Amino acid sequence: MNNEHSIDDNQAMVRQVVNSLDQSIEHLDGHTLSRLNRARHQALAQTLRPRLIKAEWLKAGAIVALIAFLVNGWLMFMTPDADHIGVDDFEMILVNEDFELMQDLEFFVWMIEQEDGN
Repeated sequence: MNNEHSIDDNQAMVRQVVNSLDQSIEHLDGHTLSRLNRARHQALAQTLRPRLIKAEWLKAGAIVALIAFLVNGWLMFMTPDADHIGVDDFEMILVNEDFELMQDLEFFVWMIEQEDGN
């Protein structure tokens, strides 16, 4: 019941504001009325001009960019790094002091790089 009174009060207030604005517009001079009319026509002309980027295309572009960013990040973190050599490999080279093994390791790294390049 209280809600109905507030709706009636709001409608009455809106009617009073509209009436007040209508009365104030009747007392404007010709120059002001002309400027208001030109501004109104300019605003209406803006709505008729085609827009370069529509909202639908902007949303679609943002979604595609987000998906590309996520896929790129996922691939970057999931792809093993060819330049990464484990600590155990270095320890084995240092302990054995086997330079042939080191050369073989360099050869395998080179092969992996060549494979990734193709």
